[in-house]
Amino acid sequence: MKAVPRVNKDGLYLEDELVDDAFSGVVPFYAEIEPQPPADPGETEQEPAPEDEQPGEAPDPVIAGYIIGVPVTPGLFRPRFDIPAWETYQVELQAAESAYRVAYDEWQAQPEDERGEPPAYVPPKMPTLWIEGLTPEEIKEITRPQPKEPTELELLAEEVEVIRQQTIEQQEAIESSGTELVEVRAANAEQQLTIGTLGTEQIKLDLSTLDLKQQNAVLGAELVKKDIAILDLQSQNQALGQMLAALELKLLANGTGGEPNVQ
Repeated sequence: MKAVPRVNKDGLYLEDELVDDAFSGVVPFYAEIEPQPPADPGETEQEPAPEDEQPGEAPDPVIAGYIIGVPVTPGLFRPRFDIPAWETYQVELQAAESAYRVAYDEWQAQPEDERGEPPAYVPPKMPTLWIEGLTPEEIKEITRPQPKEPTELELLAEEVEVIRQQTIEQQEAIESSGTELVEVRAANAEQQLTIGTLGTEQIKLDLSTLDLKQQNAVLGAELVKKDIAILDLQSQNQALGQMLAALELKLLANGTGGEPNVQ
């Protein structure tokens, strides 16, 4: 047994297949035919079969690819078997064999003393049948240099560098936090000082207000006293007025010789 390539209809390599050691040439293989489901017995009407198709006739097999008995040319990224070149080579091979048989028959038909050397069979030169199946762009893509895998020491050095950078960033963050804390404390002290100053001013204002209230109370008391004194004077004026009126009546009475009727 030996392994030979198996290709698709376009000649592109698919896989290897084990065949007999005597296998050679190119042999097609066919796609599997899916079995048709049985006809529904309940259907009364069916489409008539075409005239050229007999009932029960199997469909023609479809070629799915080829088994190639020609060794693959090394160095190809994806081998592709040139099927048209193979078919052309087979035509040339048959033509060469036919020409050889005709020449041999003519040679054999001559008398033995006139035959001379028999004709030699010269087969046509086999063309290059295995070619590259990938485009130049695809070959360029798969042959592009791959990045070098870092060694264990390089990976360790990268980890150490990452840790060092993280430590530096953490230290900077701590220092920045300390500076911000000092600034916050200074701002808080300024606020406390401002609050203290405002409190002192407020106390002074409260004391001034209290003094004014006390002064207003004293002035109010004096005004009350003055109001009372004014009321007393008014009462005294009324009493004096009544006394003057009584005296005037008495004087009038004395002048007329009668007694005044004054109660």
